[in-house]
Amino acid sequence: MSGAVSPLGAARSQRQAIALVLSLGLFVVAFAVVLATVVDMRRAFLLESAAYQKLGAPSAFLFYTPWHLVVLVGALVLSIAAYRLLRAVEQQLQDASGLRQARNVLAGLLMVLLVVDLFVYRIVQAERVASAGKAGIAKTFALDSLPTWLRPIGEAANFLLVVWHATTLGILLGALFLVLLCTSPRLQRVYELRGFRAHVLGSASAVAYPFCSCCAGPLGAGLYRGGASLESSLAFVVAAPLLNVTTLFLATALLPADFALLRIAGGVALAVFGTWLVALAVRRRPPVATGAGSAERQLRWLERLLRVFSFEQHLAGRRIETPSELVGAWLRTAWVIARVAVPMLFLAAAVVGWAAPILTALGGGNTVGTVLFATLVGVLFMIPTWTELAIAAPLIQQGMTGPAAALLLALPAVSLPSLLIYGAALRDWRVPALMVVVVAAVSIVAGIIFL
Repeated sequence: MSGAVSPLGAARSQRQAIALVLSLGLFVVAFAVVLATVVDMRRAFLLESAAYQKLGAPSAFLFYTPWHLVVLVGALVLSIAAYRLLRAVEQQLQDASGLRQARNVLAGLLMVLLVVDLFVYRIVQAERVASAGKAGIAKTFALDSLPTWLRPIGEAANFLLVVWHATTLGILLGALFLVLLCTSPRLQRVYELRGFRAHVLGSASAVAYPFCSCCAGPLGAGLYRGGASLESSLAFVVAAPLLNVTTLFLATALLPADFALLRIAGGVALAVFGTWLVALAVRRRPPVATGAGSAERQLRWLERLLRVFSFEQHLAGRRIETPSELVGAWLRTAWVIARVAVPMLFLAAAVVGWAAPILTALGGGNTVGTVLFATLVGVLFMIPTWTELAIAAPLIQQGMTGPAAALLLALPAVSLPSLLIYGAALRDWRVPALMVVVVAAVSIVAGIIFL
């Protein structure tokens, strides 16, 4: 029979399937070891404390031992070897549907590993903060000794050193989300939802991602450029820093009950209802204006700038049908996002560092004026996840209850870097501008209530 498969052909197909599973398994294991090693180099929790050397003082941004280098190099070599084996096996397989299924399985495993790593990164620190009963703002080198003119650059460098691990995970997750949105019709349908339920979905999906606003911005931009609706992507950007589970845990552990309730209820109000109001206001987004003559020439520079944020363009027409093609597209997308997001984070942090002394010189007292000042600071400044708790807690103890309440909402919800990156991806600056207005209004009302 012409359609029959010979025993030799069946045996060969079985060997190829086994080789595919083994190569996938090796790659996933190697990647898991890389993630575990790197998160331990950031948090120093797997070995005895005396075993670690550290970089950074008074706060370390990296811990290391000789074993870290050995394990990391070995895992990277194994992952490269597994990837090459995977490509070789794929070239021999003829089962397209089986390769697509293997691609989807690999994508799911990579997502799980990244989320688990992110939770380990946050939860280890959260447990330490909870046991100590206080949180602080890390300084990885002697910022106070820098000359005034160099201080903003130092603040920016310190910020990136503090959040380098979370930023890396955010970029990897954002890149994987973007690739999946371009390849998975089911996921596209979920994130393409519109209306109020899209805000609920976007906020709920962000609970598992303890990002600060500057990390959520690139991820949200990638989601939107990959086909997600404005509603779901905006809700994700705002909810990730406000409603992630580790921040809520620390809020209940470190803050008085009424402030913890404000942090949770206010976060839900901004992430779900606040983003819903903003999306409702810009529901019918007009097309990018084009014109002739001088008007068209004036828009060219803006088009070139916005093209930088078109993270999805390099995926257009790219074949992503196999596990190795998924890995290649994912890492390429991560690089595209990183080369835009990281410099923008640094520049925005420098701007905030320059503006901070000016703004802080204007504050003082538990008044409506200081609530307004705290809100202004909150919507501009960027901070690592849950740092708003470390800022608000001592203010509450000093009787500065109004500014503390405003900062609990304004600081994590939005920031200058997040707005720049997300707004540029949208090509519509009304969205971040309106989001600032909504966040500021809710924060001011909260601050006045708690005066």
